Amino acid sequence: MNFRDVPNLLKFEQHARGHSDNEIIMDCYKRIREVIGPVPQPPHVMNFGDTTPVDGLKASCEAVEKSTRLLWACAAATGNIQPAMWDYLPDYQSSIDYFLAIDDLELMAVTQKHRLSWES
Repeated sequence: MNFRDVPNLLKFEQHARGHSDNEIIMDCYKRIREVIGPVPQPPHVMNFGDTTPVDGLKASCEAVEKSTRLLWACAAATGNIQPAMWDYLPDYQSSIDYFLAIDDLELMAVTQKHRLSWES
């Protein structure tokens, strides 16, 4: 899998290219690359006849979920969430810990009223 396979990851990759001097963004980029790199390429939407192993689909979904959490942690620590979630910029590691620890429904609730500003 690569960044171009997921629209949110592609937007982040483009943002990261323009901010290669930011240590947090570059660390997040590296972490996401490590998460998605070993995952098989997802099937193309138009290839309905393809039979992709369930394990490959499961790995792809897990990689997208974890990379999404890393994106939000990076955005929180770099001020790229609009409107801001908190009145302060949390440190990067605390952001990672927070977004990796909350359950799926809580993540949806927390992020529902916000957007990643590099997506605009």
